[in-house]
Parts: sequence; C-alpha cells; structure tokens
Amino acid sequence: MAEDCVDVSITSDDEQARRLCALVVAFSNARSPIPSADIHAAYYPNLTDDSFRRKFARDREKLVECGMVVRSVEKDDKEASWQADASSFADSSLLSADDALMLDVLCAQLVDDPSFAQRDDLRLALAKIDHAFGTLSAARIAPQRREGAKVLQTMLSCLAGGSLARITYVDAKGTRTERTVAPYGHFGLRDNVYFVCAQTADGVVDGHDLRTFRVDRIERAVPAKGRFTVPEDFCVDDHVLLPFQMGPTTCMATLLPTKDSDRDMLLELERCATPQSDDTRRVAVSSLADAARWCVAAGIEPRTPDELVSSWRDLLSKASQFEAQGVPEVSGAHAKTAPKGRRGRPGGANEMRELVALVSSLGHEGAALTPEAVSARLGVTLERARFLINLVLTACTDTSYQLPLSLSDDDGVVLSRSQGVTGRPIRLTRGEADALVAALDELGFPSDDALRQEVLAAFAPVSLTEQQARTHVDAALSQGDNEVLEACSRTISSGGTLSFLYTASRQGTPERRVVSPQALRRSGDLWYLDGHDHVRHALRTFRIDRMAEVRVAATQEAEGTGPLLPKTERQVKVAFLSKAPLDLFEWHGLEVLGEHDGAIVATLPFYGGQWLPRHLAACVDLVVTQDEELAALVRKTAC
Repeated sequence: MAEDCVDVSITSDDEQARRLCALVVAFSNARSPIPSADIHAAYYPNLTDDSFRRKFARDREKLVECGMVVRSVEKDDKEASWQADASSFADSSLLSADDALMLDVLCAQLVDDPSFAQRDDLRLALAKIDHAFGTLSAARIAPQRREGAKVLQTMLSCLAGGSLARITYVDAKGTRTERTVAPYGHFGLRDNVYFVCAQTADGVVDGHDLRTFRVDRIERAVPAKGRFTVPEDFCVDDHVLLPFQMGPTTCMATLLPTKDSDRDMLLELERCATPQSDDTRRVAVSSLADAARWCVAAGIEPRTPDELVSSWRDLLSKASQFEAQGVPEVSGAHAKTAPKGRRGRPGGANEMRELVALVSSLGHEGAALTPEAVSARLGVTLERARFLINLVLTACTDTSYQLPLSLSDDDGVVLSRSQGVTGRPIRLTRGEADALVAALDELGFPSDDALRQEVLAAFAPVSLTEQQARTHVDAALSQGDNEVLEACSRTISSGGTLSFLYTASRQGTPERRVVSPQALRRSGDLWYLDGHDHVRHALRTFRIDRMAEVRVAATQEAEGTGPLLPKTERQVKVAFLSKAPLDLFEWHGLEVLGEHDGAIVATLPFYGGQWLPRHLAACVDLVVTQDEELAALVRKTAC
C-alpha cells in the first residue's frame, strides 16, 4: 500500500500533519509526562533548542485545534515535561457503536448540504464519533472547497469570538462596498449561507440596523478591531426570508393556500406571513416576478395585487403550452471538469484533524482503516484516502510510541497486538461541538433526547453546556420513530434490505414493502427514507412515521418481489437559460454538466409526483427539457 503513494509529493502541510499525528499517539499512550529532551530527539531531531521550543509551541496550538490540550508538568530543577490533559479524551463507552452509526447516517445529509455553514466541522466531528473506518457506513460527497470557503470560516470565527469583520460585498446589482459588520447569526437557504449582521458607524455597533449578506457575494472578509455582544432578544429565524423577499419591500401580497399546496413551502409561508380572516395570508414582497414563480411552484394562488395575479396567470398559460425541446450537449471546454488527484485538497488545518480522527479510531486490536471506508466517511477520493492511510502508517516510525500496524489485503492497515500502543478517542473541538449541536437542532433532536445527551457527554468539550450551545428545539421523535431510524441507518450501512408495513395516507391500508434504503433526510419536522422499492421497481420516498413492523427482509422475501432494477432514480436532462432559477429555488439532486451559450445544462432526479413539474412550470420561460413525459406533466400542472 505504501508503494501506491511513492509518487505523491509530501508537502510541508503533510509533514506537519504527520508530526502532529505522531504526537497525538505519544501523548495518548504515555503513562508519565514526556520530557522535553525526549520530544526534541524523537519528533524535532534536526532543530536547535530555540527552534524546537518555538516549533513545539506552535504545534501545541495546532493540537488544540484538533481537540488535544498538552500541558507542562513542572519539576524541581529539571527540564519541563509534558502530558495531555485528561479532558482531551472522549469517553466513547457512553455511546454504543449502533448509536454512533445512526448519528452519522442521519447527519450525512447536512454534511452534503452547501447551505449548512458548519458542514466541514460536522464532517470532522462525525469522523471522531463514528470511529469505524474499517467498514463502510455513511458515505458522503467530498466537501466542496468553494472560493468562499475562507470567507465562510472567517465569518464563523468572528461570530464565535464576538469580533467585528471587515468585508467587501458585491450586491445583486454588482455594486461593491466596504463594510465593518458584527455577525449576529447565520442561516442556510437554497444552497447558500447567509449572515445576519449589525452595521457599524464610527466603530459603534448599531443593533437596530441589521442586514443580510450572502456568503458567496462576500469577496473578502478579515477580522476587524472591536468587539460585540449578540442581543439576548436576537433570533436568526426572524431574518430567514422567502425567495421573493430578498431586497427592499415593494408591496404587500395576499396569497391563498389550496388543498394541493406543497406542504414544505406552505410551512415557509406560515413563518413569514400574517393569517387573514378569509384563510388568505398577507406577506411582504420585494419581487413580484419571483413571487409569481414561487406561487406556481408552491401550488398557492395569489389574490392581490393585480400585477402579481397577472404574472402568475401568464406563467400558467405558458406552462400549459410547454413542449419538450432538445437540450444542448456539453463537451470539451464547456463540460464541468472533474477534480483530479489532489486538486482541491483540504490543506494543513483539515488534514491534521483528519489524521487525528483516523489514528484515534485505532483503539483496539483488529481496528482497521480501509481506503473505501476512509474515502466514503471523509468524502475524499480513493487516492486521497490511501495517501492519508500512508501518513498514519509512517507517522510513528522509529519512535517509542510506534503504532503496531500491519498491511491488509485491501490496501488498508490493521492494528496488531505486538506493542500495545493504540489510538484513543479525542473530544471534539469547540467548533466541531457547535457544528454537532447545530446539526442536532436542525434535525429536530430535543434537548432531552437520550442520543443527544449521550454523544455530548461522551465527546463534547468538558466546558460546553447545552445553554452555551443555545438549543431551541421543541420537536421530538416518538420511540417508534427512533427505532425505525435506527433500523434504516443500520441497513444503509450494511447494504441490506428492509421489509415494513407502509400506510401511504391517513385513510390508506397498510401494505408490505420491501426496500433497499439509500438515504435518510429531514424536511420540515418530518423524516423521510429514500430507497429502491423492490415491489414497484423504482426509487421511492417513505415517511418514517408511516412505517411499521420494520425488520430486515429475508433473502427469499426480497427475491420473491421480482427482478431487481438498478437502485437509481430516473434522471432527466434540463437546461436553465439563466442562473435566476438556481437562485430562486433549491433543486434537489441537481448535477451541473456544463454550460452552452449561456445555458446551464444539468440533470435532475425525477421521482414522480408534482414537485419537479411544478418547479419547471414556475420557470417555464427559463428552462427546457427533452423529456416528453416530464413536459406533459408540466402542462398538466398548469390546468
């Protein structure tokens, strides 16, 4: 396996990450404080005394970023010795392997979600919590290292530390401004992250002048002089706007929900609108055109003003005549380029945290790291996974605390018993813990949920409390729902098949379904399972609260449902004639193929139902598809 990595260059970031990994192993296994001279000789052999002291001091700061605190132990008239603070180590016995797996599977959707600001910290937190890297569990998409990643981390850091931020912002009209702001909070919306910030004047924070900034429009962000405190009555939910409310309010609209209204979009409307006595909702509007599109997609009827009603009817009229058209092919320079090799690699900070998570997982004889599991769990390529495993393998060579690792047949490594040196689970950093709490909030785990309490007790920093984490969750899962979620998560990990009774509607009759689960996701306050239905031979979505008598399907039961089709949904090809629809709506599962003459060519999964036809009808003048069946459904939607 080491031979696979010979041609991969070792950067200074890699060397630092490997050295920190070796230090984590040493301080995890030392039964007494380690003298400075021993650390110098083993890990900094080519440095002078002064250079060693400076570099070791910087490395201790880096170890704190990974979750390990190393303290000096004073000895009379002797050189300093060092040991890891006991608070650095997690008590993983408080959390079962099944619970860790379920948490990993449930949170996977947020790690993949560009609108979840703390997704990278969450990815690393889950790597520490579910430390089974020898088997495949929750697979996830490689974290997107977008250009705004540094800006996002700066804004999150300023928010966490209560320091002002100096930003360069480009608004929707292309106007560039320099501002000093106090970030009060953030939220995710339609694949973007937004920060709610208080403006400043002459260095004074005006808590009444709040503005919302989209992260990908912040060209530059740096910490600025000055501190702030978030007001106790501030709630970021008050600033989460509907798509047609971005910008100054131009008018008020009256909207009427119908029996066919999209449930999730109706919940969004209820949050931002004022109910009227005639069952309508009164809501502020910034863009009438966007409001009309949103109403079409939501299945909601606008009543006033007349301009909004006219625009809505015009869209429906165009949708009633929608025809399939050819979608341009993209190739060559127009095609989306796939990442190669180590392009987009995570850099030193994340790499050292990845290595610490990997080496911490090797806590018992037989613990393993396989390239496939590391790749899926960390969201990196197989080549990158092999490289990380190679760094772990070589991290402790020729030291007193060498990990007794052996190569396995699958290009991985296994912890043997030869020397007794092992990894130990490390507690989360404050950023990782905050990301985990935010994810638990987002997923609806109440503050008294047993799984939530167990994972925080086992892995959160000792100083973190639920009050500090600002939990405000009222939703709760029933015991039955929790059991279904656990069964689904275990089956996703094992690649097995579930059998359950499913009630499609409140008045429906339960039917036995046999499903190969693919993913769990949360929408609104409900959990859903996406999986391949072996009876209907298609990808289907099931509400968790409507599933009963869930069990692993017997082999003959799965085989008796007929020939199995590939576990993939039907993909439809579309071309967006502008970026406006992508900013207006969140297109689930969209994969951009490239651009052609200004059109954005992409594929979308189609599961049946009204969601996709309605959204295409809402953007009927800005989108084309070559799928005849889908075009017919768009026309039907307009009737």
